[in-house]
Amino acid sequence: MSKYNLIRGEAFISGERVSVIEDSGFTNIEQVITRLFLSLTNDIPHPSKVQIKIANLDKGQIQLLQRIMK
Repeated sequence: MSKYNLIRGEAFISGERVSVIEDSGFTNIEQVITRLFLSLTNDIPHPSKVQIKIANLDKGQIQLLQRIMK
């Protein structure tokens, strides 16, 4: 991942999309996940299992991840 690539991150809880970001400047996956978690609303129950889809729009690559939001 290069800071010049356009990245789209999406967060899903129980199959429902709860957050979307699209930006460049990320150098690793954890930066994208952190930005997604910061954009989530406070009404989401904790702990929640969050499915994450990260797409590098310039290279056409997609990664699927899962994290527990505490």
